[in-house]
Amino acid sequence: MKKKLCLGVLVCSLLLLLTSCDEVLSVVTVGEDGKKVVNSYVSMIAETVYDESVTLKSWRDTDLFDGEEIVKMNNLIFKIEDKERNIVVMGDKETAVEIAFFDGGYKYKVFVSADTLSEAFSGVFSF
Repeated sequence: MKKKLCLGVLVCSLLLLLTSCDEVLSVVTVGEDGKKVVNSYVSMIAETVYDESVTLKSWRDTDLFDGEEIVKMNNLIFKIEDKERNIVVMGDKETAVEIAFFDGGYKYKVFVSADTLSEAFSGVFSF
């Protein structure tokens, strides 16, 4: 009975998580052995910030996340700057961030690795 209850809570939690996530980010990188590695991330937070001083050219010199280090800049596995679409996407093994710049501010989305999510749920609901 206890296992059925735990399994039911797990399934309901996963359904709630997956229905609340509106976007998935997949980035293909090259692994250490030269093979392609697909990194999948699920969106968790999206925020719009109105700040005219932040642009695609000056985002490195600005504290975009109020002192929080969402992505470890020294452990990046990818960083993509698209000047045509005014977007920066960067990530490490655990998190990724997409920053879209517009006149008067920027919108950022924080993504969490699908592997990190599955590890978190397996640790919580171990039988």
